[in-house]
Amino acid sequence: MRNEPYTKRFDKMSNLSTELQRVEKTYIPTESAKLAQTRNSVVGGLQAFGNSRFQLGRVLRQYKMHFKSGHGWVAAAKLIAAAMDREERTVFRIIEDYERASQLPAILLEAMLEQQIEPAAAKNIDVVEALLRIPEPKTSEKASAVVREAFKTHVLQKTKKASAKPDLEAFANRIVKQFEDRYRSAAPQQRDAEVQYILELLINSLRAPIRELRQFGRPTLVPKPPKQGAA
Repeated sequence: MRNEPYTKRFDKMSNLSTELQRVEKTYIPTESAKLAQTRNSVVGGLQAFGNSRFQLGRVLRQYKMHFKSGHGWVAAAKLIAAAMDREERTVFRIIEDYERASQLPAILLEAMLEQQIEPAAAKNIDVVEALLRIPEPKTSEKASAVVREAFKTHVLQKTKKASAKPDLEAFANRIVKQFEDRYRSAAPQQRDAEVQYILELLINSLRAPIRELRQFGRPTLVPKPPKQGAA
């Protein structure tokens, strides 16, 4: 059915508050109106996740502060991540991105939001870090100009980086790192099966005439495929 994904997401959100209360009863000694209000803000923030990552990070951090035990917060973060169809590390990153952006003066945060630049978006980390290195503007007009210039510089650097031909070995090492991160805690049998599937999919998709995989010290040592004769 067309509305099935939406229905599943709605069910997860409607159950989240109840599941979080169970975790709270285990790890938080006393209930309070502040705790309930923060929990409701988290659920509401998740439902409007696409609207403001910054605001979601703010309420997630407030909710985290209620848990004195790290185990309690991890248990809550897993429930929140499941409601988002994400891994719990996504929840941790949202808070980290919020904490970074929240170091900015309010006048710069307002300028970013006015220009529809999400302060806590991972893609805007360079913009936030650039703004953190400059003195606080005295006026809203100056803040807007500073934010506009920082974002323009970020876009130009990103475009220049994308147009540059990546170093082959650096590219290969980045891919290997992604595989290592994904399968660090996976069972060997599952890891091997999935890696084989990915490699075969890659080779078949590129239609590369590779029939054997061997370890070479550097790319230049890989034998060149024989040239096909004229038909």
